[in-house]
Amino acid sequence: SKRSLLFLFLVLMLIVSLKLNLALYKKRGSTRQKKEKKPESPSYIVCNGLSNQFLTHAAHISNAIQSGEDIFIPDVFIFNGVQLRTFVDTLPSEENSLPLHMIVDTDALLEYIRSKGIKAQIVPYSEAIAPDDDNDDLPICNWQQALARADDQIAQEVLNILNPSTELSNLIKENLSNLLVQTGKSTEAELSDGICVHHRDGQDWHDHCKIWEGPHKDKMWRKNCLNDRNLPLLDLIKYRIPDKLPKSWIYYIGDMEPSDQMRESFKAEGLDLFHRTKNNLLGDQKIASAFEFTEISLDTHRDLFTAVDFFTCSEIDSFIGNSVSTFSSNQIAKRNSVNSSWYNSRSIPLSMMFKVFYVPIVYTYTELSQPMSKVLLKASILSVRGTFGAQSHIHIIYHGEDDIEFLDWLEKNAVIIHKHHPTWLETIETMRQHGNPKKSHLFLDKGNYIGTWQRIDIPLFIDAEYCLLLDSDTVIHSKFGMNDFGLDITPGLAVSSEVDEKRELPLNLGVALFNVPMLRETHSDFMKFIESHTENPKFKDLNISDQGAYLEFYESTTRFLNFVFNVKPYWSKDKHFKRAKITHFHGLKPHDILKLMMGFPMESFPKALHFLIPKVMPGWFSGRIKERHVCQTMYDFSLHLAEDLASLEEYCHMVFDTDKENESNCVKFFEDLAAVPEGDYSRCFHLVP
Repeated sequence: SKRSLLFLFLVLMLIVSLKLNLALYKKRGSTRQKKEKKPESPSYIVCNGLSNQFLTHAAHISNAIQSGEDIFIPDVFIFNGVQLRTFVDTLPSEENSLPLHMIVDTDALLEYIRSKGIKAQIVPYSEAIAPDDDNDDLPICNWQQALARADDQIAQEVLNILNPSTELSNLIKENLSNLLVQTGKSTEAELSDGICVHHRDGQDWHDHCKIWEGPHKDKMWRKNCLNDRNLPLLDLIKYRIPDKLPKSWIYYIGDMEPSDQMRESFKAEGLDLFHRTKNNLLGDQKIASAFEFTEISLDTHRDLFTAVDFFTCSEIDSFIGNSVSTFSSNQIAKRNSVNSSWYNSRSIPLSMMFKVFYVPIVYTYTELSQPMSKVLLKASILSVRGTFGAQSHIHIIYHGEDDIEFLDWLEKNAVIIHKHHPTWLETIETMRQHGNPKKSHLFLDKGNYIGTWQRIDIPLFIDAEYCLLLDSDTVIHSKFGMNDFGLDITPGLAVSSEVDEKRELPLNLGVALFNVPMLRETHSDFMKFIESHTENPKFKDLNISDQGAYLEFYESTTRFLNFVFNVKPYWSKDKHFKRAKITHFHGLKPHDILKLMMGFPMESFPKALHFLIPKVMPGWFSGRIKERHVCQTMYDFSLHLAEDLASLEEYCHMVFDTDKENESNCVKFFEDLAAVPEGDYSRCFHLVP
């Protein structure tokens, strides 16, 4: 019937409706479940320009490795990180960012992190940009605090593993290839002929410097934001090129293109200036196409150009930048401070939170020196290498060519040898002959006297902003870096006291911190000053030899170097030994102290040393210096020398010569002392056989 058919139709419609609603309900439920299961949020966010972003990655990844926690890395790179207001961070957004993997080789980054035993994952770009309604718990950009907590070595390793992506690598290769063609070179080996110069001189930088150098609550020294002493850039660059390591071209990175006048002035000094756009090395459109943009400009995509310049710069042998800029400080850190200097001079602000900036160690040596100088020098070099490892560059300005065995030893220990052929030998020998041996033992020996003067040629060889000169009778006690010299670092040279450990009197050049460009700038005038004293080798305050010459000529730029960089065995202040960086066997050498421990009488030592003996031997006269101070210095000497048994045996043989028993006792003493756990060497006297 009609009623039956209608009823059946309604039942069918009801069934269909129920099925549709059930399906819709399931679909909505599924959607809610998927929405509730949010993807992992990044462990941190990046901000600002390329350099700050790279430091952010280095800091947070280092902290994750330290803590053993999983790390979720944001796949985002801000291509326009200009901070519109000073000290206000620019965060990533869809308008200013692209995926990090387009700039950096993230596969290599993940492999490095996982090799450290923790899980790492890249958070997709869509989830890594600025937080939205579904992801509002993203942490703030706190790269400075994170970097201050980070393990410096791990953070530096991360910075070094941030290498360009395939797309960016291709651009770098093309840029370098075109650069070398225009320089007239054809191989990458010729990159050693050039310098990468990073110059900040735009209005925005000047505005930043006014704020940076202005008064701050922390009272940090901030007076090196612009050109050192307001000198022209050309002069500042010239003073940073060693005579023995000449350069012929510059890859220039600046706030604006170099003017034709600027390029001509550099060319007149033998330096061709090249700029990416000025010389058409790599067009903007090439960069735009590589990253799938239709067009780009410096105003809208600044950090894409920065990425090209940063990685191009990293391939060039030498670098001169502005140490206040994080671009420059990142370059110096990636280079491990090697062949790096900064035209604004003085300190690196970043070094106070990122302690990876080092000064190269420099020695001088002549084959005319007495044999003991060489053995002590070996011990000193071994202490540097043992304390700093391969990361520290050790230089030696070497006079002579006959001691093949020693030259081989130096190469084996990765010492950079600079062959020295002084032009002033005749002048210095005349000065020695006019000297009074009663005033200084240096006048007695031609070789030792020449050796003390070799340091005047440091600026001819060393490519660095600062270097630390060490005498052969010094050994490293503990690690140090640029940060340990403070922000108001010397503009010329810094030396510590000689005998007096109570007054800050800069007198002893056994350990000397040198501003190398300043030495280079004044080298010619310094040589004339020295020559004027040829027949009367006396300087201010009755100082003699090279030490007197430095202290008088550079008096206005000489600063005091903290006591801890020149700790003497005969000192008594406990705080100096607890914070010691370098031990200096000034006067009494290690073998002299060992002989005293063995019971050798005072009469067996030169009279010039007699006043020091009571200071190192408990119970002698009124001296009551704590035994552990002397033992600490002897331990410093033994620690790394004992690892080179041949050098230790050579040393002890030279000290005791035909006295075979004491020669054997000498070797045993230093071996036994080196084997004592660090900090447990306070009673070393009982180790004397």
